[in-house]
Amino acid sequence: MAMALVDAATVVLGTSTVLAGPHPAAASAAFVTNMLRPKARFATVIGSLGWGGKTVETLKGLLGNLKVEFLDPVEVKGLPTEADLQTIDALAATIEAKHAGL
Repeated sequence: MAMALVDAATVVLGTSTVLAGPHPAAASAAFVTNMLRPKARFATVIGSLGWGGKTVETLKGLLGNLKVEFLDPVEVKGLPTEADLQTIDALAATIEAKHAGL
């Protein structure tokens, strides 16, 4: 993961919501990313939730040392619908446009 972060322009954390927060593996990845302080310019979260929670806020807090622009997260309740997949495609297009501007 550390080697992938060296040249990463965007950090995208994908996680499900567990007990109103991010899955422990995603929280751990965010913590390590925060400690390594990559030169990424953008960050976002793609996640699923059932009963709600504060996954996005928690992960943003865990990435507090990064000087990044947070892109709008994509949170899906349950299995993704066609509209949810289109939202993810739109996020990918946004990331591509941001990278083109670097």
